[in-house]
Amino acid sequence: MSDSSPLLMELRFVNLVDRDDAIQEAWIAHLEGRNPARAVATFAQRLRRERQRTFTTHHVTELTG
Repeated sequence: MSDSSPLLMELRFVNLVDRDDAIQEAWIAHLEGRNPARAVATFAQRLRRERQRTFTTHHVTELTG
């Protein structure tokens, strides 16, 4: 990957436990000719949304249960 500074910037916002998966997303994007930094940003956003839904669902279940 030629200019990795945008990619490194996006990786700073990824949790350490998810970093390997984010790097794999970046590599796949690179091989497909897509922007690796954008792929990592999308990956991180998807994880945040998924975790927020899980967190919210868990707390709603506790309140109603």
